[in-house]
Amino acid sequence: MSHYWKTEEVFFDGDEYFDRLMKDIDQAQHYITMEMYIFNDDMLGKKMVAHLISAHQRGVKVQIIVDGVGSYLFFDKLHGIFQKKGILVKIYNPLPFYHPYYGNLNFIRKLQIMSVRMVRLNKRNHRKIVTIDNTIMYTGSFNVTAEHTKYHTDKPWKDMGMRVTGDNVRFAVLNFKKNWKLRDYFRYKKQLKKKLNINWRQSPLRLNHTLFMKRYFYKNFLQKINRSQSHIWLMTPYFIPKRRLIRALGKAAKRGVDVRLLISSRTDVEFFRWLQYFYYAYLINKGVKVYQYTDSVLHAKNYIIDDWMTIGSTNLNHRSFIHDLEVDLVIQDPKNKKQVEEHFLSSLVAQKDITLEGLKQRPLWDRALSRLFFLFKYWF
Repeated sequence: MSHYWKTEEVFFDGDEYFDRLMKDIDQAQHYITMEMYIFNDDMLGKKMVAHLISAHQRGVKVQIIVDGVGSYLFFDKLHGIFQKKGILVKIYNPLPFYHPYYGNLNFIRKLQIMSVRMVRLNKRNHRKIVTIDNTIMYTGSFNVTAEHTKYHTDKPWKDMGMRVTGDNVRFAVLNFKKNWKLRDYFRYKKQLKKKLNINWRQSPLRLNHTLFMKRYFYKNFLQKINRSQSHIWLMTPYFIPKRRLIRALGKAAKRGVDVRLLISSRTDVEFFRWLQYFYYAYLINKGVKVYQYTDSVLHAKNYIIDDWMTIGSTNLNHRSFIHDLEVDLVIQDPKNKKQVEEHFLSSLVAQKDITLEGLKQRPLWDRALSRLFFLFKYWF
């Protein structure tokens, strides 16, 4: 086990992940933070609300940030439930026409709010992070939505998550406070300087809340691909990266690196399947093996480059690299690394591989849609 975390666990099943999370919430004594892209008003969402309210009623401080677009279903009912119980929920970049007190604002103020939000509309908080008592952290690709669990009417989505413990969880809490209130952030940062020496470049917790950090982690990812010697295995639901990354994957395959790409055949963003076809032919020609996961919706974001691997929220698309707040954890424990590699290989079994012959057989209208959607790739 790495010296960075006290413990580190990997989850491949949504029910196990949320059961463990809710048990930890029930045992919380002081402080819970939640930063969530999607918090749905469904079976899982209602269950999560009950556990958080119970924690609040026994004196635990609960702070929640949800995304204004991803959690739009949250606002009609769940937001009001939290407010009545005294739990403050903040909305990251709300939709331009949403405001709980719009009726009390004059026209000029409404116009000002809508103008600012229109400018920020494409910047989203895509993270999924829960911290408990400054020593436990959950993260990965699991949103608070029934699609990941037994409550889903269809087969649960394929996702991955992690639970880590230790004093370095405070680094995640610090970054939560930056989105919560800057005054709290600077106070907490001052406290941490006396306890922890955190270097975000070396930390296995990768957060991209500044433009500089976004560029750094993107270049770092490219660097690892360019220096890879053995294998590059990428599991992602949304694959429409910058051309530079595409070329890097092609060059790696040409020099003999085992490059495999697992993408979802089924998706919650329907037009994405046309977008992703755009680069397949180029990659296959270079020697990249491309597979489509067909068992259910693949939503996990798992990237393996030789001995380095991550689980988190970052997709291989322009939105994750340019616009959104993301989180990824670099796996430290050798046992977990082996488990994650075995999981990737088992996920390829009996899946549909993409071939040049199959791409050529696509109807003309299908290929035309790929080119049309590709024009708007920077928004996705």
